[in-house]
Amino acid sequence: MKKAVFQKSILSVAMGTAVLVSASNAVAQTDNSLQQQAVKAEPMNSVDPYEGFNRSMFAFNMAFNDSIGKPVANAYNNVVPQPLRTGVSNVFDNLSTPISAVNCFLQGKVEDGLSEIMRFTINSTFGLFGILDIAEPAGLEAKNEDLGQTLYTWGMWTESNYLVLPFVGPFTTRELTGGLVDSSYDPVYINWIEADEGERRLIYMTDGFIQYSKVVNLIDDIKNQPDPYVFSRESYLQHRTNLIYDGKPPQPALDDFNFE
Repeated sequence: MKKAVFQKSILSVAMGTAVLVSASNAVAQTDNSLQQQAVKAEPMNSVDPYEGFNRSMFAFNMAFNDSIGKPVANAYNNVVPQPLRTGVSNVFDNLSTPISAVNCFLQGKVEDGLSEIMRFTINSTFGLFGILDIAEPAGLEAKNEDLGQTLYTWGMWTESNYLVLPFVGPFTTRELTGGLVDSSYDPVYINWIEADEGERRLIYMTDGFIQYSKVVNLIDDIKNQPDPYVFSRESYLQHRTNLIYDGKPPQPALDDFNFE
């Protein structure tokens, strides 16, 4: 039964590729002017309109990290062998690949979208459902696209605010909105994994914990900064900006600097 469901998912993704490629070609043609217009805007708001709320949530998350989060994450890292942790992380990374492929196509990045489909197919079959990432060494690097990036590419949401939520940490408002929409039509849960809403939330929470366990020891470095909140905010906004521009954000003009 599981094999049939898996084969159905691969077939569905393959069949949908042709439709997505055609749609993405149209998107690419109509979005060139939008991209040129959007690139002139700053993708993130230079003002922090939710700073009061964000700082309180940041303090709450830091306290939770110190009392519960860090001990649990360290226990996981110390008890579970590294190969097993890598395999679990690879599975969750693989589950995010189809939605990344969809957003590649929506942004007009046809080659990247096909690459993501190939990644998912190879890792899901020869990589034992994604436990082994054999696509990366083969030159198929993860693209990590989401609807938040797509909205900016379309010029529909050219400036986003920083937001910190309890337990789950930082987002941008554009990223959070896009993520909620992405989760509603994620091909993995339509064609591959038969999960209800509660099971989906459990999967997302587990994925969040896995990602958190990778960086938990870096939080002490954040706490040692003059203003940990500002350091965390600027680092995260830079991270999202790099994702939007595929690691090649536009350099500010010299006129933007005040040399006095």
